[in-house]
Amino acid sequence: MYNLKYLHLTISYILFISILSHISSDDLPKSSNSFSNQDKIFHLVEFFILGILIQLSFLERKFKSKNEIIFLTIILGFSIACIDELHQSFVPGRQCSINDLYFDFFGIILSFINYKKFY
Repeated sequence: MYNLKYLHLTISYILFISILSHISSDDLPKSSNSFSNQDKIFHLVEFFILGILIQLSFLERKFKSKNEIIFLTIILGFSIACIDELHQSFVPGRQCSINDLYFDFFGIILSFINYKKFY
């Protein structure tokens, strides 16, 4: 039997992302600093963490091939990012943004920097 702690954590984190995406822009806290691309950094960090969790989930399922883990992490992470952005287009005051999608994908790609620490 496999240990599924990272899989459960990954699923919980994806649900957390969905909950955050469902918050209307009127209910989001307003930032007092002048950094205009703060949300882009948030997207990058959010999906960097997701990329790490996905990789750890595959490692605990005993995937052996590094290329297989990288390929599946990119596919799954980018799919979640696309669904998240699509979901935001239905939330009042939120919008689907290609730029946010780029930063989501960049966060997934950056998560591979830490790959050697896990394997």
